[in-house]
Amino acid sequence: MTHRRRPPILEEFGNRKGDTVGLKSSETTLESTRTVPEIGRALQGALAQVKAQSIDEIASNSGALSGFDDRASIEIVAEGQTLMSGQWAVQVYVYDHGHLREIRLIALGDGGFTRAWNGAANTASLSTSIKKRDAIAASLL
Repeated sequence: MTHRRRPPILEEFGNRKGDTVGLKSSETTLESTRTVPEIGRALQGALAQVKAQSIDEIASNSGALSGFDDRASIEIVAEGQTLMSGQWAVQVYVYDHGHLREIRLIALGDGGFTRAWNGAANTASLSTSIKKRDAIAASLL
């Protein structure tokens, strides 16, 4: 059982135990014949292009049993902040299925009502996260 660790920039907005309670998400899945190292290198370039300010590994919360987790070859969360739209976060998972790789890109953020209620400075923008996710996806194709 793998739990997604909340990006450090988002930790102050909710539960400190490491989950994404309260955040909305939007997922895109791609398939590639590139190798995992090739995808990793392309991902480095894509994250530089979208100006990710922090890239962290997603940690398992399974403790001593984490060796039994069904983990992806790459599990990261990238995050950043823009002047106008605020904070954003995208989780990236790359699964190696032998003949092809599955790339899951998950944009995380708060919806418009939450941002209006709590203020844009204290929330992550789902719409900005989706734009960053789509830019990353375009770079990986």
